[in-house]
Amino acid sequence: MTAKTTPITISEPAPAPHPFWSGAFRPMFLFAGLTAVVAVVWWVAGVAHGVPTPSLGTASLWHAHEMIFGFGGAAIGGFLLTAIANWTGRPGVQGKLLMLLAACWIIARLAVGFGTALPASLAIIGGIGYFMALIAIAGRELILGRNYRNLKILGILGLIMTLDGLFIAGSLDLIALDPMAVYQTAILLIVFLISLIGGRIIPAFTRNWLMRERPDVSMPVMFNRFDGLCLAALGLAIVIGLFDTNGIFFGGALLITAALHGIRMVRWRGVHTLRDPLVAMLHFAYFWVPVGLAALGVALIWPDVLAPRDGLHGLTGGAMACMIIAISGRAALGHTGRELRASFALNMAFGLVWISTALRLSIGQFDDAYIPVLAAATLCWLVGWLAFLIGYAPVLLGPSQKKTRGIPVK
Repeated sequence: MTAKTTPITISEPAPAPHPFWSGAFRPMFLFAGLTAVVAVVWWVAGVAHGVPTPSLGTASLWHAHEMIFGFGGAAIGGFLLTAIANWTGRPGVQGKLLMLLAACWIIARLAVGFGTALPASLAIIGGIGYFMALIAIAGRELILGRNYRNLKILGILGLIMTLDGLFIAGSLDLIALDPMAVYQTAILLIVFLISLIGGRIIPAFTRNWLMRERPDVSMPVMFNRFDGLCLAALGLAIVIGLFDTNGIFFGGALLITAALHGIRMVRWRGVHTLRDPLVAMLHFAYFWVPVGLAALGVALIWPDVLAPRDGLHGLTGGAMACMIIAISGRAALGHTGRELRASFALNMAFGLVWISTALRLSIGQFDDAYIPVLAAATLCWLVGWLAFLIGYAPVLLGPSQKKTRGIPVK
């Protein structure tokens, strides 16, 4: 009697995804860079030259929506899913799941761009579909990785998604809600997210660099109760803004919050990091959080001094866009195994977008030169983001060079 033997089969390993689909930072940071250029060029061409422009009620509302929920949303997804892989120790989202997320982002751009031509329900569902997918994927990764304490970030994403839907509905006159009030709240929520995550990674990266290069100086203060106070003040200011119709109390809360975040930034010892642009960029980007909050506070209390829309640019063009360049540039290098050294393209991109923000924030002080200053700010923005794309698209699209390094965020 012979024993039965089990046939041995050799299965082929699953094919590795194309490098572009090997990490969420690759497509999402590239999408953010492309949106930063396309949404501005297309809108300016429509306003100045009558070129047909996507409309969400108006071309200006489409532009505003895309610069927050399209541009900002792509960057949030790229960073968050990359960071979650490091928090949980799980492989990063890649392949078909990442393609699905990217498809949802593209569908959202089409749904919003054709918002006035589509049934309202399709415009809203399509528009918020990206955030729905991002929340589902991020939640799945956090739960499977048993990283429950960071599930609170999903709550912030859920609020941003809700504001996205309200913005679309308000723009299409489905509800009696001012889209620009929703826009302002969404910006502040994204700044809250920047403050939450930036408050952990900026002092961490700074401390690592100083311990290696400048052990003689005092180290940055890591996240503690004062940081919690800064976040609580910003959260309270956002809530006050929802109910304060006159803007006086809201503006005052923003000014107090700005002062707290200014003190917070000084505690991170960024002044000692100027020798390394890749680290210094994080501090220069966060600089716009207290300045932007203060500018908006001044604009709400003294609108004759500064227009609210100009004040908001300190938070959008500054805190949001500059932080996106600083973090995405670093992630593109570190997660593709390249040396963590800022290239000429990244320095140029960051510097020009930073200058663009300064010009845009001060534009109200140039009554006789409003158009030239606006043109200069727009040109700096576009050339800066083109420099980013030229310098980093090959990195995002190409293969990694060696074992990747993660983002040390807990």
